[in-house]
Amino acid sequence: MIIRSYAKINLYLAVLSKCLDGYHNILSLMHNVSLYDTIEIADSVSEEFNSNAPLKWNKSNTLYKAIRVFESSTGIMPRLKIRLHKGIPIKAGMGGASSDAATLLWYLCKKYSVENEIEEMAKKVGSDVPFFLKGGCAIVSKKGECLKELKPLDLPVEFYTPKVGFYTSEMYKLIDEKGMLGKIGDPEELYQALKKSNVKLAKENMYNAFEMIAREKFPLIVKEAFSALGKHELVMMTGSGSTFFGLDTHEKPTKEGAHLTAHPRSIQN
Repeated sequence: MIIRSYAKINLYLAVLSKCLDGYHNILSLMHNVSLYDTIEIADSVSEEFNSNAPLKWNKSNTLYKAIRVFESSTGIMPRLKIRLHKGIPIKAGMGGASSDAATLLWYLCKKYSVENEIEEMAKKVGSDVPFFLKGGCAIVSKKGECLKELKPLDLPVEFYTPKVGFYTSEMYKLIDEKGMLGKIGDPEELYQALKKSNVKLAKENMYNAFEMIAREKFPLIVKEAFSALGKHELVMMTGSGSTFFGLDTHEKPTKEGAHLTAHPRSIQN
């Protein structure tokens, strides 16, 4: 089976607090976008993995972690040959690794008729993975496990991805060091503004705490991104970076261009 696994952008992202376990409570407005990874999955006599990206097959790989979580949760020991073609940039804040893990969990649960456990497994794999199970558009809170689903938007989007990627762990460390915790703007208001093409209200409510860090630590990258996307009504960094996106609320997507999408994945054969 070949499955397209779609990326996401954070239209809003605030880091509210740090938990005792080292993770963080967040508040975000996430939306799938049409950029995707391709995962080819087949049964095998032994576990095999290869990719067009320099990824190791160990616990640092979310696909590896998803299989191990599935095994420990169900007692089922799948043996798969996995071929991953990365179309989503790495260290870009677009959730490629989490999307891939959610896709593999979805596949395994379908294949082995596992019900009612996938959400708990997703939480164990990673904080963004629960969103990618259903995808589309949602307000995401706590450590990523609380979702309020919203009707997906239909807007074109353009990306700018610098050659330099940002490590999520390092960006969170800087958030903590600089005390950049708390809510600025409102994701609910932002969603309504985007839905109604109210650019002024959208600008008042768009926020990404990590972009504030990037403006100080990587000012040239931020300047280049805004220069590249300056023609758009709304420009912001997504996730922990380093990809930036430009949106236009008064435009409709074209067949050729990137766009917001309602789907977290699609089967190719």
